[in-house]
Amino acid sequence: MANLTLRLMLGGLRLAGGKKGLKDLFRMTAEAFGQQPPDLRAMSRADILQSYACFTRAEAERSLAAGTEQAVRETLRDRSVRLGRDIRSRLPIRNRADEAAALRAIYRLLAIDLAVDAHGGVTIRRCSLAAHYPPEICRFMSAMDEGIVAGLSGGRLVFSERLTEGSDRCRGRIDREGDDE
Repeated sequence: MANLTLRLMLGGLRLAGGKKGLKDLFRMTAEAFGQQPPDLRAMSRADILQSYACFTRAEAERSLAAGTEQAVRETLRDRSVRLGRDIRSRLPIRNRADEAAALRAIYRLLAIDLAVDAHGGVTIRRCSLAAHYPPEICRFMSAMDEGIVAGLSGGRLVFSERLTEGSDRCRGRIDREGDDE
């Protein structure tokens, strides 16, 4: 179980930072694509999520068509690593349970139901982006997942199943150097 201080801080993140956190993530993602985000001031949280899904899909499709996929994915991952490290530096994370709690809170901002078990197994039962992303866009955008996990936990996230590929859930694993499993 995550420590009490962390749980209180994450609770505050959900209440106070939800819309702001989404706007910050949108801005960071848009910059990684070399674009300006749309004006989000008058949007509800649901509208921001919808706009984020449409924006990221369109930009990822543009990158795939232009042949810039590798460079853009590296930029998305690098910026997400920095985001994960920044989040970790602001939270009292002491162990893997704390890392899992922080990941759940981060993903909750995007209306993604993520769970991490004690062995690093990742399950996503619901994802607000899955209805908007075809499989190739989901794989493209997973560079952000990889980066956030790397920055927050030092691990490497690898998915084996995805909602966008017809599975009933996303399944993955956070591998860390030195893990036996």
